[in-house]
Amino acid sequence: MKSLFLRMFLWFCAAITVLIAAIIVAYGVSNPDQLPFTWPRVGKGAIVSAGRIAVQAYERGGQHELTQYLEAMGQDTGLGGSLFDSSRQVLGGSVPSVQVPPEVWSQPAGQLVLRVPERVAAVRITTAAGRSYAFVARVPRREPSGFWSRVFVGALIITGALLCYLLSRNITLPVLQLRTLTSRFSRGDFSARMTLENVLDRKDEIGGLARDFNQMASRIEMLVKAQHRLIGDVSHELRSPITRLRLALGLARRRKDADVSMSLARMEREVERLDTLIAQLLTLSRLESLTQPPHMETLDLSALLKEVSADADFEAASMDRSLRILECVECRMFGARDLIRSALENVVRNALKYSYPNTGVIVRLIRDDGYGTAMIIVQDEGPGVPAETLSHIFEPFYRVDEARDRQSGGTGLGLAITHRIILLHGGSVSAANRETGGLEVRITLPISG
Repeated sequence: MKSLFLRMFLWFCAAITVLIAAIIVAYGVSNPDQLPFTWPRVGKGAIVSAGRIAVQAYERGGQHELTQYLEAMGQDTGLGGSLFDSSRQVLGGSVPSVQVPPEVWSQPAGQLVLRVPERVAAVRITTAAGRSYAFVARVPRREPSGFWSRVFVGALIITGALLCYLLSRNITLPVLQLRTLTSRFSRGDFSARMTLENVLDRKDEIGGLARDFNQMASRIEMLVKAQHRLIGDVSHELRSPITRLRLALGLARRRKDADVSMSLARMEREVERLDTLIAQLLTLSRLESLTQPPHMETLDLSALLKEVSADADFEAASMDRSLRILECVECRMFGARDLIRSALENVVRNALKYSYPNTGVIVRLIRDDGYGTAMIIVQDEGPGVPAETLSHIFEPFYRVDEARDRQSGGTGLGLAITHRIILLHGGSVSAANRETGGLEVRITLPISG
């Protein structure tokens, strides 16, 4: 059966049928008086015959012989009966307090009147001499079968539950396996594939989904590997001419021509900028192609932030800017020290780069013990970022102002590297414009103490 829809439809029909049958059987077992199951057992004809024999016994031997017959009938069949004359007086019987249904007298002789809820059957008997009698019988109660009836109902319910379980397992197990694979794939494990033959060989929609996932994963893995290989190859190929260019610059600087020195200085800045771009490209490529997590250790986040801030403040003095730490609580985290340091440096240096001269950058480190996180807040006093571009500044090579980034030497990779490092450590990073002007970047990281 290839259609998943048809399979689900038939399974649900089977489950519902079993459930309805169990309810009907359970109702009949627990309420035997509400269904006419006992009438076929006794038989309508047998009751009419019993009434005629009772009349004959009474007319032949009176009340004594009638009583003997009714007692013998009760012992043999379990059927209790009473005989009434035309004045509705009881002549004898084994059923106390039974009454003749009024409609018996209006029915033709031999016509059985049934009252199922009371388990009563009555018939009018007319003799050859023209005398009328009414024979009233009470059908014995059909007792529930007790243990076996409960076993039967329980078996039906268990069978229905088993059918539903098999249906759910048949559908959800492959879906859960595919979900696990997609989760691994989203975390960078591009080798994740569905390998279960019983899923891949299915002819329904789930089998097709599994095969399509494997094809998609193989295609994406090939493209990602090609991209990383291209970035790596280009970066390494550019390193050699840069090294030779630096050597040529060093030799040319020995000349005393001032104009040549200015040109060489410009060339050297461009070489440094190109070298920085290549280094950042390699870093970003390594972060995106991590197949194993980097070496992690417990580190003092507050001490690392102070170290990064001290180095940045030393450089800020030559830029007519400053950096202040207003708050820095003690906290520790589990992570890769070099990567966390690089992420913090990128944010702090970016803030110093775009702050106005004679202004300062403010850094805070606070913690939230309720959520087990620490937040690093970096505020600059620069022009800020247009609101429509805030969500893009952590993308590789994204630049708010191309001319400004070219003048400042920005490559558009620093914040992208920070974003990737923070995500790798289970944190988050965001940016927002300050009401008083400037940009505020917030880094949230999980802490261990």
